[in-house]
Amino acid sequence: MAFKLTGLLILLFAFASMVSGQNVFDGKWTGEVIRPAPNTNQNLTITLKSDNGKISGSITGADPGETPIDWGFIKGDLITFKTKMTVANTLQTMVYVGRITGEQIAFGRRPEDLKVGQLVEFTAKRAK
Repeated sequence: MAFKLTGLLILLFAFASMVSGQNVFDGKWTGEVIRPAPNTNQNLTITLKSDNGKISGSITGADPGETPIDWGFIKGDLITFKTKMTVANTLQTMVYVGRITGEQIAFGRRPEDLKVGQLVEFTAKRAK
């Protein structure tokens, strides 16, 4: 009897997780990007929402105001997405790639045009 009850509870929780559609990446994340001189550091807030493996959301702190995520997807513990950001007075597409571990995501970010800028790494933590 206890075995049947345990199995039923496991199925119930699994079904509830699927219905909610919540993914480990969903939510608000904060991080500080340490950039090479003469640039100043950036405090970012990244808001992520997943839907069938696709990512939407926004980033605040890379540019004045909120910048939407243009394109993105997740697979397992990996995430990648693109946003637009002003670099040297020019609008650039930035590519973010990350891996989640627990309550943090280790990110790498660089311009899509590999001739401009360089890779910057940072860690974002889930906002409480």
